[in-house]
Amino acid sequence: MNQQADRSPVLVMGVGNTLRGDDGFGVAVLDEVGTRNLPGNVDLLDAGTSIIDLMEELNGRRKVVVIDAVRGGQSPGTLYRFSPEDVAAEAVPADSLHQVGLLETLRLAELVDCRPEQVVIIGAQPEDTSLKIGLTEAVAAAVSGAAEMVMAEISGEVADKN
Repeated sequence: MNQQADRSPVLVMGVGNTLRGDDGFGVAVLDEVGTRNLPGNVDLLDAGTSIIDLMEELNGRRKVVVIDAVRGGQSPGTLYRFSPEDVAAEAVPADSLHQVGLLETLRLAELVDCRPEQVVIIGAQPEDTSLKIGLTEAVAAAVSGAAEMVMAEISGEVADKN
């Protein structure tokens, strides 16, 4: 059996750098989701900050949920949900701190026919991404709500649309 056939159809990736304050939001949410009762068809991955290196992780997935700090101009801790298509169409005023890497990776994945059917980005507005360990109070307070959003994506409570 090949590696692709062994993969779970759903991948949840936490993106960010835990040494840069609120940029560690994605990893904090991933840790919270990891404490929940997950179905067996879900893989969790701490993707760090270099999404372009993770294209192979996308291969064979039906749905990928990316969790990241997102600049959308709202108050710190505001939660966002959008797709890469929303970003490309400029339908949302938000950008992930690692958006360029994500969009480039998805374009490359499409070229080699390994792009997931659906990609959803769940993020929170950061307050401070300077060199420091730990989230600000406002962003830390958003972790549980973001974990609930991820669980809704996993369970299919959110309509499967981009």
